[in-house]
Amino acid sequence: MKKIYSKINKKKLLHIIFRPTKKNQRINISPENEFMQVCYLSVNKDNNFPSHKHFWKKNKQKKRIVQESWLVIEGLVKVTFFDINDKVLTSATLKPGDLSVTFEGGHKIDILKNNTLIYEHKNGPYEGQKKDLVYLDKI
Repeated sequence: MKKIYSKINKKKLLHIIFRPTKKNQRINISPENEFMQVCYLSVNKDNNFPSHKHFWKKNKQKKRIVQESWLVIEGLVKVTFFDINDKVLTSATLKPGDLSVTFEGGHKIDILKNNTLIYEHKNGPYEGQKKDLVYLDKI
């Protein structure tokens, strides 16, 4: 797992790149204080999850941010991560099975191969481009 911190605030975790390598285990990818919680599960047959549901509860946070995760299923992508001041931090090429997680800061994906398939995850409610994001080339 590669953790990418802000150059402005060295303790602020902005992005994670996760490449699965372990078998038969659970790896919590997100720190527990983040809005978006991501974990890696590698399980064998008959390792079941008991019936359960999650319930509504009051959130202690007054503000929220849309956090995002991209999981590459097929193909190849280049992801570029930006710091909190919109300057490039780093970039990486993601292959099938690789995951990027953005808690804060900007990001960009360039598709490098035809028929690339990506799952995108984010916390909601997502209120659309006009209310929940700003394009960095417009700043």
